[in-house]
Amino acid sequence: MAWRKESGQARGYGVYWDKLRAQILNRDGRLCQCPDCQCGKLPALPAHELDHIKRKAWFKSGRTKGDPKDPSNLLAVNRDCYERLTTLQQVQRPTVCVDLDGLPGVG
Repeated sequence: MAWRKESGQARGYGVYWDKLRAQILNRDGRLCQCPDCQCGKLPALPAHELDHIKRKAWFKSGRTKGDPKDPSNLLAVNRDCYERLTTLQQVQRPTVCVDLDGLPGVG
């Protein structure tokens, strides 16, 4: 996965996010909280990133209510785990198709 070239602030992350990130990393003991690390498939890895449990797009689309930056929606994760989780989320996205009436459906 290629990282975006625009700055974090341009994507909506600023000083508030930096403070929240530090808070979540400390809350989670600076250890990866991904499912694989938590169930013992991987050894406890150091956390560097935050991962949204419920994707930001779900909030934007109205599928989920609330704030994607709520601490209960964030986990501290290792960089490699973050890449793996993000790739899995992209692969598991439902495809949107149009039925014969021109209405969107999930395929």
